[in-house]
Amino acid sequence: MKASLDTTPGRPLTAADLCDRCSSGAVVETVMTLGGSLLWCALHFAFFEDALNAHGATIVVDERRQ
Repeated sequence: MKASLDTTPGRPLTAADLCDRCSSGAVVETVMTLGGSLLWCALHFAFFEDALNAHGATIVVDERRQ
């Protein structure tokens, strides 16, 4: 999966940022090649990572290891 070329994220994720799949706290934000962004909890990002990679998604925020 591609990481954003910008080394400073546009914004940090907050408690108000929830996973688009399950409403848990988001720790990853991805941007799709055709537009739009998705927020992910660690569990769902791991589950969908291969599919996101296949569709050319780019990680713009990754707070899994903080």
